Amino acid sequence: MEVIDRYIYAVTQRLPEQQRADIKQELRGLIDDMLEERAPAHQATREDAESVLLELGHPNALAAKYRGYDRYLIGPMMFEPYLTTLKIVLISIGIALTVVFAIETIVAPTDILEHFTSYLVSLVTAGAQGFGWVTIVCALIDFRQQKEAASASVNKGWKPSDLPHIPDMNTQIKLSEPIAGIIFTVLFTVLCLYSIELLGVWRLHDGERYVIPFLNADVFQNYMPIIWVVAALGILKESIRIIVRKRTGKMLALHIVVGVAATVLICIMLADPAIWNPDFIQQLEAAGFLSAGAEGYDTVVSIWSEVTEWLVNIIGLFALIDIITETYKWYRIKQTA
Repeated sequence: MEVIDRYIYAVTQRLPEQQRADIKQELRGLIDDMLEERAPAHQATREDAESVLLELGHPNALAAKYRGYDRYLIGPMMFEPYLTTLKIVLISIGIALTVVFAIETIVAPTDILEHFTSYLVSLVTAGAQGFGWVTIVCALIDFRQQKEAASASVNKGWKPSDLPHIPDMNTQIKLSEPIAGIIFTVLFTVLCLYSIELLGVWRLHDGERYVIPFLNADVFQNYMPIIWVVAALGILKESIRIIVRKRTGKMLALHIVVGVAATVLICIMLADPAIWNPDFIQQLEAAGFLSAGAEGYDTVVSIWSEVTEWLVNIIGLFALIDIITETYKWYRIKQTA
């Protein structure tokens, strides 16, 4: 019966991954034995099944008995998504900082020892921050889920009809989507935190490499709280998608709210004229990239003067496309449901 499958799924999802298959088989055998005591073989009704499930108790309580303990920061229901998210974040941080270290070494090879020391320090600090953020986010989500489950159980009692349906594979969010989102968010954050000065026009002169930056690093530092908020929102959204793994109206609303909030914050930051390198054109001229009156000079100056408007429009367009795409995926699933 479907209600039995839903009950077994609800119990095993609250257990560690390596225990689920064995306990699923054991629990199904136990339920079959209890049904045989109530009705002849293959003649049990839905009422018989619900009676057995009520006797076994709430899935949370039965799962706790199988685990043998019930105290944790990250519960069994959340532990696998938590580990997945943590691995993705830490690996992304390691890759991003390694790339930054390689680029800095290429730009200034004589300072390789200083770069390597900074690289090791950044690995430890960024790794600790990543670990802390992921743990806090997952712990809060887990706490909320447990609180809602406990409240529902106390307020109206538990019955088998309250069991959630087993997810349809067609509604599942591919794990690659939140993974890509986390990787992009981490790379963006690491770049802003440690190597914003590398964004610019690179110049090789007399064996020395240097960069003419697009941004004013001193002013950009004032916007680091915005970068942290955008990163936290991004990781929170992708973490929830890894946990839920299903497209629903609530997930679509979360996607839209986070997308709009992040887009607005980034556009506010980029709209500040002081954030851009005020001497960019003069530095290009000094480096020999531009010459006043030369062909293309006015074009470059015009593009630079309108760079804020261009970027804001491009970012807004990509955000709109992302929202429309996610809405279409949700709508298509809803139509086939």
